[in-house]
Amino acid sequence: MKKLLPVIFCGLYSANAFAGSTLFYSEAQGIVGYSGKEHKAVYHSADKHDAMQKNSFGFDLLHKLSGKKGDWSAFALQARLAYNDSDKNLRPQIYNAYFKLKSSFGDIWAGHNRVAFGLPSYWDTHSDLIGNLSMQGVSFDRDWGAGYSYDYNKGNISTTLTTGTGMNIRDYGNWLSATRFSYGVLNYDNYTAGISFMFGETLDTMGYKIIDRKPKNVWLSGIDVAYNVDNFEHKAEIDVGRHNHQPYYALLYRLSINLDSEEQWKYDLQPTYLYREKQEDWTLANGLSYRINSDVKLSFMHQYQHKENNNLYIMQIYFYKPV
Repeated sequence: MKKLLPVIFCGLYSANAFAGSTLFYSEAQGIVGYSGKEHKAVYHSADKHDAMQKNSFGFDLLHKLSGKKGDWSAFALQARLAYNDSDKNLRPQIYNAYFKLKSSFGDIWAGHNRVAFGLPSYWDTHSDLIGNLSMQGVSFDRDWGAGYSYDYNKGNISTTLTTGTGMNIRDYGNWLSATRFSYGVLNYDNYTAGISFMFGETLDTMGYKIIDRKPKNVWLSGIDVAYNVDNFEHKAEIDVGRHNHQPYYALLYRLSINLDSEEQWKYDLQPTYLYREKQEDWTLANGLSYRINSDVKLSFMHQYQHKENNNLYIMQIYFYKPV
C-alpha cells in the first residue's frame, strides 16, 4: 500500500489540474463500549483487528472532471487515521481510492472500490455500527483491483476483478472475480433486487491483518433485495457456495424503522447466519441512532455473538461535514 500512496496523491494533483468540481468532507468518530466476555471497556465495534469502527479522524474527497458533455471521469479518496486500542497506536486506513472513467457505454474504474457482489456492492455501512456480511468475512467491503459498471433504465450490471485481500495489497496467487445483475433503482423505485456470482482464490484477512497467507478457493452465488415502504426499510441477502472446498452459507436480514417524520431517530434490527468450513456462527444486533443535525449522528448498539458467546454494547458519535 505504501508504494501506491505516491501514485494516489499524484492522481489527486493531476485531477485538480483539470476543470471540474470537488467535494471535500472532514470525518471523525468516537467509539466506546463494553465486552461481556472480556469484562472490560472496548474501543471498536467489531473484532480488534477489523478496520470498522474505531476512534478515528480523516477526510472524504471526490473530484469530478467535466467537459462540454458533462462529467467524464472522477477521482475519489477516503482515508482516516484510526486508533488501535490493542496496539495503542494510530494506523492509516484507506477506503475509497480509485479513478473512474465515465461514458455512455458504462464506467470503468481502477483502485480500491466496492466488489460487485451482494448488498455491499451498493449499501454503504461506512459509518454504521451494525455492518453487512462483509464484516462476517463474506467477500470484502472494498478491494484493490478494477471494475466495470453499466446503468440501464431499470437496473445495473457490474463486474470486478480484484486481489481478494480487502484492505491490503498482497500477491500470493490470490484473485477474485465477481459479477452482479440488478433490477430496480432503490433511490427512485424504492426497491432493487440482484443476483451475484463470485469465484477466485482469496486470503483470509481481517482488516489489515492476514490470518492465512495460503489462498483458499471460493465460489458463491447470491440473491439480495432492498425494499423501502413508508417508514420501513428492508434488506436481505442469501449466499450459497463453497469455501476451501467446503459448504458455505450466509444469510442476513436488516429491518430499519424511521421513528419520526424527520428521520432523526432510527431503529435497526439485524440477524445474520454464517456456515463456513464446517463451523457455524450467528449474530443478533439491534441499534438506535439519533441524527443531532446534518453533520453529527449518535448511535447505540447491542450485539450478541454466538460463536464468541459475547454480548457487546457500543456507543458511537459520528461527525461528517463538508469543508
